[in-house]
Amino acid sequence: PYGDHRWVNIGKDRADAVQYARALRPPYHLVSFLRMKEHSTKGMSCTDKNTMVFVVMEGEIRVVLPDTQFSAKKEDSFYILPKIQYNLINEKGELSIIQSQYDGPLSASPIVDR
Repeated sequence: PYGDHRWVNIGKDRADAVQYARALRPPYHLVSFLRMKEHSTKGMSCTDKNTMVFVVMEGEIRVVLPDTQFSAKKEDSFYILPKIQYNLINEKGELSIIQSQYDGPLSASPIVDR
C-alpha cells in the first residue's frame, strides 16, 4: 500500500536501509513515512523545534532517547518533544513502516500509547 510514494534513501550505514516518503504537507504540519529494512538504524536525529509523533504501521522498532529506550510495535504510537535527540532502530528481521510527524506543542515526556 505504500508503493505509490516517492521513497528517498536516507540511511547512514546502508543507503537504502532507511527510506523517507512525504505523504501530506498541510500548513505547519508534515505527515511522512519511514521505511526501515530489517536490522537497520535511522541514526541520531534531533527534533529541533518540532514535536514528533510516530505511529508504527508495520513491524517493531526500538526508540532510543537520552534517558530511556523502549520498543514500539505495530499500532503503537509515541511522541518526542522538541530539542530531544533520538534514534530509531529496527532490530527485527522484517520491514518496519513508521508514520510521522506533527509539528506543534505537546506537554509531558515521550510516551508509548498502546
